Amino acid sequence: MTTHTIADDPQIDVFNHVESNEYLSWREAAALCKVPLSTFDSLRRQDRFPLPDAHMGKHMLWRASTIAAFLEAGGTRGVG
Repeated sequence: MTTHTIADDPQIDVFNHVESNEYLSWREAAALCKVPLSTFDSLRRQDRFPLPDAHMGKHMLWRASTIAAFLEAGGTRGVG
């Protein structure tokens, strides 16, 4: 059995998911930010990425709106 996530589709944009404000796994969040998982984990550990909006067991989850706001603000570069 294979599971299809939004991270599997390179044509999917985070801003399409903001209206539904669904939760994203770290794999999906990294894919939508267009960074490798290792970079995403490094940024997260350095507190250069928003904290998760929820936890499900040991899994961290971010709302699509959190990722969109982060990217709109310039990501790790910030605005300005």
